[in-house]
Amino acid sequence: MITLGYMDLASLAGMVFLLGILLMLNGFKETRQLWIASVRMVVQLLLMGVWLSWVFNSDSLWLVGLVGGIMLAFAGYEILKRQTYRFQKAGSFVVGLMSLSMTALVLTIFTLTLVVQPQPWYEAQYAIPLLGMILGNSMTAIGLGLDALTKSAVKQKNQIEAQLALGKTAKESMLFLKRQSLHTAMIPVINMLAAAGIVSLPGMMTGQILAGIDPIEAVKYQIMIMLLITVSTASGVLIALRLAQKRLFDQRMRLTLDHLIRN
Repeated sequence: MITLGYMDLASLAGMVFLLGILLMLNGFKETRQLWIASVRMVVQLLLMGVWLSWVFNSDSLWLVGLVGGIMLAFAGYEILKRQTYRFQKAGSFVVGLMSLSMTALVLTIFTLTLVVQPQPWYEAQYAIPLLGMILGNSMTAIGLGLDALTKSAVKQKNQIEAQLALGKTAKESMLFLKRQSLHTAMIPVINMLAAAGIVSLPGMMTGQILAGIDPIEAVKYQIMIMLLITVSTASGVLIALRLAQKRLFDQRMRLTLDHLIRN
């Protein structure tokens, strides 16, 4: 495998800096956030690389669990930060964390114990990258779905209350918003599946090929990952929307948008 030097990465970072200036000159107002996010990405990945080198050599279930727990917590936090309207008292964080734990985490453990079957089953080389790939895609979809649901609930408050007045249940009155939110969350996943192998070579497959793995084996792993991402994303969005819907109504099935705070 051809190794990269830090100067190689620095030259690419310079391109991102110049790109930010070009975007700023063309009216893009989030250039500072682009630069901060880029710096944050570099620092986080370097720290993760150092930490994972230690975790991989330790072969400890507790360390793997700690890394997984931190990844889950940060994913839940990112879901919260991406919301236009968030629930009070860390409600959006709890919804995101629960939906991720019930899908991405469960699917990762299932895949490690019954499909890949490394020895031991929690081997960090497999467990952490697998969880990370599933979490990243599920987090994005859940964030999109929750954001679409809460924004639509605020904008279409009158329609929801009109349906409640006609005798419909909270679930029935939110059905049309749930469908819209599901569509928003799932379209990127469907596009990813449709483009894989023709328009784009997915990241895991590309990484394995660059590392010298047989392309057929790399394809098998990539298919597994994409199927897991699809299942985790769809089920995670459904769970998140269900939990969020419950928080939008009180016990008397009244719409309570005062539980929402604009970010």
